[in-house]
Amino acid sequence: MQILFEDHDLLIINKPSGLSSESGTARHPSAEREALELLRQKVLGNVEGMSMKISPYLRAVHRLDRASSGVLILAKSKAMLTALMNQFEHREVEKTYQALVEKVPPAESGLLSHWLKRDETGKRALVFDRAAPDSQPCESEYKLVEMKGEQALLEIRPRTGRFHQIRAQLAHIGSPIVGDVLYGGQFWREHEIKLHAQRLAFKHPRTDAPMVMEAPWE
Repeated sequence: MQILFEDHDLLIINKPSGLSSESGTARHPSAEREALELLRQKVLGNVEGMSMKISPYLRAVHRLDRASSGVLILAKSKAMLTALMNQFEHREVEKTYQALVEKVPPAESGLLSHWLKRDETGKRALVFDRAAPDSQPCESEYKLVEMKGEQALLEIRPRTGRFHQIRAQLAHIGSPIVGDVLYGGQFWREHEIKLHAQRLAFKHPRTDAPMVMEAPWE
């Protein structure tokens, strides 16, 4: 796990694919849990027998799908968590993703504007061209970065933050993300799709200083 930034208030990492953002009740590994263990080790150093006595506060501020990778912000206090969550809620955070899709979109750039809601299982998003019962509007800007054979590398800037928004919208226009079998893509690796949170721009909640975090995508 790569640490991109750390101070007294924040820990920002490049989350690998396959890790959930939050610990939750699931048994599979989480970025939150693994980052917490890193902090514990830094606090304890070489002291033995104290791992259960020191538990630093660390919570994921936002979510990245388990199958995706990229910039993930974790807060070291409840105050920082609340302040950063407010920035996300009020759309003050600029998010930039990259996605490798199986087919180039109909246009090389554009604004995807749809309506979205979860299906009955709650594990998949349904996309509509017009408002439907219980649906919410979702928008994503995209542009073609380069062609990779028959596949295409896209840059995506979501204007809203709906569940599976990028994945569902790209599949809806006929360009599913590589590996995203849930939305019609071809299998690539277990619990991994070609979607990466490349960049986040926000304000440090304590100093109000502009922060731009970028994560390399290998």
